[in-house]
This record gives sequence, C-alpha cells and structure tokens, in this order.
Amino acid sequence: MIRVSRIELRQILCAVLGVWLLGLSPVYGWPHGPVAEPFIGVNYGPFHRDGQRPDHASEIPEQQIVADLKTIAAAGFRQIRTYGMDNGIGRIVPLAQRLFPDLRIFLGVYVCGLNRNHPADLRSTRAQMDAALRLANTHQNVAGVVVGNECLPGEPEACQQPVSVEQLIEDLIYVRKGLGPDARQRVRVTSAMSMVAAVREHAAQGRRIAEHCDVVMVNIHPFFAPAPVEEAVHANLDGSYRRLTELYGQTGKPIVIGEIGWPSAGPPNGPAVPSAENQRRFIHELVDYGRTRALGVFLFEMFDEPWKTEAGGVGPHWGLFDRNGRAKFALPWN
Repeated sequence: MIRVSRIELRQILCAVLGVWLLGLSPVYGWPHGPVAEPFIGVNYGPFHRDGQRPDHASEIPEQQIVADLKTIAAAGFRQIRTYGMDNGIGRIVPLAQRLFPDLRIFLGVYVCGLNRNHPADLRSTRAQMDAALRLANTHQNVAGVVVGNECLPGEPEACQQPVSVEQLIEDLIYVRKGLGPDARQRVRVTSAMSMVAAVREHAAQGRRIAEHCDVVMVNIHPFFAPAPVEEAVHANLDGSYRRLTELYGQTGKPIVIGEIGWPSAGPPNGPAVPSAENQRRFIHELVDYGRTRALGVFLFEMFDEPWKTEAGGVGPHWGLFDRNGRAKFALPWN
C-alpha cells in the first residue's frame, strides 16, 4: 500500500482544486447579523517551546499563556482562534478575560472518530464540546466555537478516523443547543472546512455542514496549491474566495477564512517558495486585498511551532513570530 504524507495529500487535493478554480485593521469585531465586519485575527497554538506538543500530557504553564496573550494583544490582534481544549488551553479564556479584556476567543473543539464519547478524557470530542460550552456560557470574551478542523473524510488534516458528515452535524447541533440564551446571541458556532469539503465535495459535505453553522469557515492555503507568492493573493486566493461566494452567498451567512498564511522557511512546493520576504509580502498583500472586502480572516499562525515536523519541512515555520515571541517582520498595521 502506498503511504501518502499529509503535505503530499494536501498538494494533490489542492492541485485538483486548482484546475477547477481558476483600511483593514485587526481590531474590527466579530460579525453580527448576516453581514461580516472585516477583521484580521490569528490562530494561536501555544506549543512553541522546547518539548511542547499537543500529544504530550503536560499542560502549558499559565505564565507562558499570559506572556503569549500579551504578545498577541501588543501586535494588535483582537480575535484569536485556538485548537482543542486540553493541555491547559482552556485557561486562555479566563486569563484573557481578566488580563486582556479586548481579546475575543474562538474556541477550537478537536473532532475525531477515535475515543469520541468519553467525558472524563479531555482529548475526546464529547469532553471538549462540554468544556467549550462551560466557557462560552460563563465568559463574555468567547465569540465563537469551532467544532472540528478539517475533520471529514478526504480532508488533509483529518485524524486517522474521520467523522461522518452526519456525526459532525450532530456535534454542531449539540453545541448550538448547549449555549444559554445570552451566549447564543454572541457566540458563533461553526466548523473549519478545507477547500476539499467546501468546494470539491460541496454537495455531499460543505453544503450540508453550512446549514448548521452560523458562519461558513474555510481554510485556504495558496502555498499548497501550489501558487507562486506573486500570484498567491490576487489570483489564487481571489479565485478561491469568489468560488466560495458563488456556492455559499445565497445562505446569507458570512464567509470567514479560518486559516491562511505562508511559511518563512523550508523546502519549496513547486513554484511556492518559503522565505521571510515571501511571508512578509503575502501577509501585506492579503491585508491590502481585505481592505476592498468585508473579509474576516484568521492568519496562520501566531508563533512558529517546532513540533510540526510532518508537513514536509515547512510545518515549524508558519509563525508571524518565532518560537521565542520575536516578530519576523512589521505587520501591515504597525
């Protein structure tokens, strides 16, 4: 049997899709009503120090989370998207509410078909949904719950046992019903889809999932298309975003980009070349592109995470800041 790595799978799927698809500031708020307000948020994984990785049992120290949140807030971000509820990530919400009250958190729930319904296991989907609901119902700074990240069959980041569309819909319904009246007014429930689910499998996956989401969240990665950096925003991203508006515009729900970025180092992916200058160019052009649209986007990602060694050599290098919290370049609004 031929084994295919995640980066190879993403390259293959993006290549197939590529044949088919031809004054923004980070302080804007989360969308209210049918039209999204523009914002630039950031994906935050706290596993950026020596020996830290999400599959280890040790929790991220509270002082590290505080230091990270300080860096995020000082950089001008107001929206943060997280992944998972274990390893101490649940501390982000109360710490941010107490120390950085302007930050709004979009809680990620890990969704996988393995060990789904063990409430005592913080890695299980059921435990993570319950933990997210407790925080969303008691903390005003929770603005969204993202139920799963590319967790359907055929998606590049799905775990060894992806969940079915029916199971993910059941999870989305569970979270929406679990929100109290106050939380239901301010917390947007969604799931982060890849372009595979959102576009290529629109009828079987994307359309059905979107029916149960408050916003349509899709991860777009021009680097894996692969697109050269000079075409990444105004050709690749623009084509992808236009296709999404064609497919989901009639829902009246905002389209939010759940992940988008460019690596600063690592081997090239065909014409897509990682470098610090290409990363800077991509981020600056992305923000400029967003000025002409009501675009909500989460940049991928805040810090380099050295543990991400599977993604063909580029995995550890997506951070806007290095593993020690130093900015790689001046952000467009600074």
